Amino acid sequence: RRPNGKMATAAMAIGELSAGTDASGSSFTFHALETAFPSLQTVPMRDRLVKWNLQPTMVAKAFRFDQAFKPQQLDAFLLDFFNDPEVQEHAPVALPGSGTSGASWGPLGKATAVKKECLAATLLRLDMFDQLEATGIVRSGNISGCLDAQVGEVLVSDRLRLALLDEAAEEYDAFSTAQRRELLFHVMRRLAVGGGLNQWDDAIEPYLSACKALYKDLVAVQKEASTGKLQVRSLCYEVTEAVGDTGALFPRASPHNFCYVCVDPVQRQVKYWYAAWFPMM
Repeated sequence: RRPNGKMATAAMAIGELSAGTDASGSSFTFHALETAFPSLQTVPMRDRLVKWNLQPTMVAKAFRFDQAFKPQQLDAFLLDFFNDPEVQEHAPVALPGSGTSGASWGPLGKATAVKKECLAATLLRLDMFDQLEATGIVRSGNISGCLDAQVGEVLVSDRLRLALLDEAAEEYDAFSTAQRRELLFHVMRRLAVGGGLNQWDDAIEPYLSACKALYKDLVAVQKEASTGKLQVRSLCYEVTEAVGDTGALFPRASPHNFCYVCVDPVQRQVKYWYAAWFPMM
């Protein structure tokens, strides 16, 4: 192990944003869609999410919106999204409960501030994860073990989680800073780390299959006009904090928390993927 010399890219600062209007003065409205995550309807995926302790604390939902979206409208868009009645109803957040009852699901309430990071979404293949074999993190399809190491709140016992989580581990160099900004990497990390009671798989294949299927649900692709090559057209963001009058986006700080918003400006759809960890949920 080497000294911790890597620092994560600084997150965008929390902004106190005026709710309800974009730059042109019009507000965004949202409508829940019934089916938009086919991968989550399959029995193998459901079983894996239960095993990885994501199923009980996860929300995956799609919404359409009626207005044209431009990236410079992002702040107003996100506030309108979290404040929209349809979103509040169909995409609840985990709210902290009492010391005996644990957390519960409920609406965020009126959102007044959002903290987010822009992610890259340039990949259409899983080639990035080939280096897990090249570096010995995965051998013959099996994830290499290691001595137990406490990385924040996560007890790590294999080299894959060291590569994903531990900036002080040699395995961390398996992925570059640019690769770590890719939504595909985020999906893999969230699935592999799972929830607080995760039962980890020994083989890499379940994670690769789940990552591919869920990533396909999250992003939209199109052909690039000049080359005819496929490219991701979705604009993807990680929301790390949202403050509402009922509570916050997450009941407590945890490496198992996440919230992703992927916007398809052509089809005018939003894919929302959220999970929160609370010990007594």
